[in-house]
Amino acid sequence: MNYSIIIRPLIGAGIGYVTNWIAVKMMFRPLNPVKIGNFTLPFTPGIIPKNKERLAEAIGDSISNNLLTEETLKNTLLSDSIKSQIEENLTNFLNSSSENSTPICKIISSYINENNYNQTIEIIENNLTSSIFETIKNSNLGNVVADQIIIAAKERLKGSVLGLLGGKAIISSISETASIKINEYINLNGKDLINKMIISEVNKITKSSIADITNQINNSNINLTNILLNIYEKFIIEKLPSIIKFIDISSIVKEKINSMDILELEKLILFIMKKELNALVNLGALIGFILGMINLLF
Repeated sequence: MNYSIIIRPLIGAGIGYVTNWIAVKMMFRPLNPVKIGNFTLPFTPGIIPKNKERLAEAIGDSISNNLLTEETLKNTLLSDSIKSQIEENLTNFLNSSSENSTPICKIISSYINENNYNQTIEIIENNLTSSIFETIKNSNLGNVVADQIIIAAKERLKGSVLGLLGGKAIISSISETASIKINEYINLNGKDLINKMIISEVNKITKSSIADITNQINNSNINLTNILLNIYEKFIIEKLPSIIKFIDISSIVKEKINSMDILELEKLILFIMKKELNALVNLGALIGFILGMINLLF
């Protein structure tokens, strides 16, 4: 029996298997450069240890540009399944809140200390006061009131003796003075008046319970769930691009991979590509076997 018919293909398969196995191992090994004096042996360290930073950058860019893109995240976060889950959670929360008698101030105080709570409330009150005051001041309320006075007075003076005797001119003069006085009064006292009202309303709200507010909303026929869902959708559409830019997914991935120990990275890659790498080794054996068979023909 001519054993070379069997031996040559088997030797070829063995060589192909071993060379591919070594090639796979050289992806990760050696972990560090091997030196003989000042000379560094070629292919040391392994491909992945040597190019770890480039690998991290490539994976980070790939995930950021192809996987977790703005469009992908937006489609996912605004999908019907996600919105249905949010709606269900909101509904359950509002239903449970209708029986919660804990005052809002106590709920907030459980998360922050009293000093921070008071400072936060004061900031909210001051910001609301400033915002409302600026709106009223810029609306030139004195002129608006004066114009309405003139319109009402002219209607009342139509056909009257006072109207014929120049009452309209007198009223116009008075309204101009009233406009100036109203604007002066708003500039001098408006902020304090608004602040007192804001403090009173904020105090009333913080001392109310979750149940009180929830029941008020329910009794007003306001669909709070839909309002919150609309706010969520608007937030995702308008703010998601800036959030993604701020988070910088690519940099997070790069930093994570670069901080990984090379053995940990090897374990991760082998976990993901174990089948493919084994197939590559076995393919080497198959190609070696085929070449061994072909060699028998020559």
